[in-house]
Amino acid sequence: MNFKKKYSKVTVAMAMLHGVIIGIAAVAIVGFMIIGTNGQGKEKASEQETVVTDPPASTETTPTSGPAVSMEEAPLKLFAKQHGVFSTVQSAREFMAQDASLAKADILEIGGQFYVWSAVGIQESEIEVSEYEGTFRKPFFADASSCSAVGAGKLRGSLSENELSKIKTLTTIAEGEDDDENIANFRKNIAAITAFTSDLRIVRLKLLANYTHKDGCVKINF
Repeated sequence: MNFKKKYSKVTVAMAMLHGVIIGIAAVAIVGFMIIGTNGQGKEKASEQETVVTDPPASTETTPTSGPAVSMEEAPLKLFAKQHGVFSTVQSAREFMAQDASLAKADILEIGGQFYVWSAVGIQESEIEVSEYEGTFRKPFFADASSCSAVGAGKLRGSLSENELSKIKTLTTIAEGEDDDENIANFRKNIAAITAFTSDLRIVRLKLLANYTHKDGCVKINF
C-alpha cells in the first residue's frame, strides 16, 4: 500500500507561514514578560532607595556624645511671704491700705490673680510667717532668661545674692562694660531700690515687681 500523501505547494506555504507566526508570537510573549519583570524590579529598587536616602527629619539636636543640653538657664526657685490673693488689683490695694505694716509690700499680677507679697527669699527659712498675720510661704519660680534684652542681664545674680554690698556694685559701670541706655536703666533701678531699703528680701521683691510688670521680662509661675 502507498501511504504517501501529496500536498500542494499552497498548503506547504501556508503551513510554513503559520509556523513562523507562532514563533514570532512566542518570542514576543517572552519579551514582554522579561520587560515587565525588569520594570517591577526597578520600581521596587526606587522605593527602597527613597526609604534609605530620605530619613525623617528630626526636630531635636543631639550632641555627638552624651544627652542633649539646654542652653537656657533654669528658672530660679524663690519663696515669697504672701498676705493674700485677690481677683482685682483694686481689692489688693484696699487690703494693703488697711495695714500699715504693708507699706513696703507689693502687688504682683500672676495668671490673672493679684498677689500681695512683702518679702522674697532664696531659702524657705528666710520667710517668717505667722497665723496671727494670716501669712504663709509661697514657693514660686522666676524665669529671668529674657531680661538681658532690657539691660538686666545681671538680674538673676541680683535675685540670688546674699550680700547687699555686692548688689550695690551693680550701680557702677564695670571696666569694659558698654554704657547703653538699657544697662543705665538697670543701674538706676538698683540704686533706687537699695536706697529705699537695705532688706535683701524686699530688694528682691521690688526687682521682681519692676521686671515682671514694667519691663515684662520676668515670668513667674508656681
